Amino acid sequence: MILLVFSEVFDIVPRRIMKRFLENNFLILVSIIIILYALFLNIFFPKKNENFKKESTFGETKNSFKDAILEYIPEDVAGLGVGYLLGEKSELPDGLETKMKAVGMAHIIVVSGTHLSIIIMSARKIFEKISRILAFCFSIALLIFYILLVGVSPSLIRASFVAILSLVAWYFGREKDPFRMILYTLGGCFLINPYLLTNLSFQLSMCAYMGIIVIFPLLTLYFYGRDRPKMIGSTILSSLAATIACLPIQIYYFGTINLAFLASNLLILPTISLAMGLSFLTGLCGMIGFSGMGTGFGYLAGMVLKYHISVVSALYDKSEFLIEIPKKNWLVLIAYLLLFLLLLYILKKKKRERNIKKQRWQKLSRMDIWRD
Repeated sequence: MILLVFSEVFDIVPRRIMKRFLENNFLILVSIIIILYALFLNIFFPKKNENFKKESTFGETKNSFKDAILEYIPEDVAGLGVGYLLGEKSELPDGLETKMKAVGMAHIIVVSGTHLSIIIMSARKIFEKISRILAFCFSIALLIFYILLVGVSPSLIRASFVAILSLVAWYFGREKDPFRMILYTLGGCFLINPYLLTNLSFQLSMCAYMGIIVIFPLLTLYFYGRDRPKMIGSTILSSLAATIACLPIQIYYFGTINLAFLASNLLILPTISLAMGLSFLTGLCGMIGFSGMGTGFGYLAGMVLKYHISVVSALYDKSEFLIEIPKKNWLVLIAYLLLFLLLLYILKKKKRERNIKKQRWQKLSRMDIWRD
């Protein structure tokens, strides 16, 4: 009752002030200055082999949770469940990390946007029916707790900024502008640590995010027009968009492209949420002493995880899908940057045209011509 009263009082705060603040070009200018400052530091005062990982604040809770997963999920696949939820690779079966990298699935065992989006969407759906502000505050609190639980990493820093910006845009009813989201995210991350610019994990995470918000809408428009894709179609297109955006980094550092990523993402990604949810319930039930439920959830989680490992193993060592390109080629990065800027321009142009049409229809709807 107290939370409901608080939420209603807090919700009285005028939203127009926050909307104007979010749309103020001053934030864009500050973000650009921070990005240029980070670029300057990395060029003239570079740091190498810096560890950006910070361990969990709730170490004992994390270890109890992990031990429960390892106890109740079958031993040969339990490590993958730990990797999905906590981003830890130490418990993975031998050789699995190499296989997942080869088939373009390594991003799944890095705590990033996928994990946070599942957490936040679940919290929003539960509390949004009670109060919008309560859903907002609980989602932020759950986000902070999860970060403290798993520890801070470059990809998680990026995903956290995106999650907070998305929540703010949702709460104040603002459409997420790709250009602003990218600038605000880069500016916020580099404000925390400007040397994230040269971190490979951060680069891949940021490229994947830019693919989701720039390339994914264009692919959706091309294949579906004005219709919205279903879950499977959305999963395929979003995975394809993220992979396309990450290709220049992969080519630059590793000099290879494995076309098997299309099949692996198509076969695995639709069941990632199921695997994470069952693994989470297994760890939770095991940690609080519900051994029967932990065993049941662990058995179901093991079935899904075994399916994932079988797909990765089947697609591994398919040399006919492997394309090799010279490493450290700056032309690849420059060409991709120009292409990405072009796609961003096309996306903004299409949104502008859609907004103009919407305004025209709204103007016509207020006229008297419809009465005739």
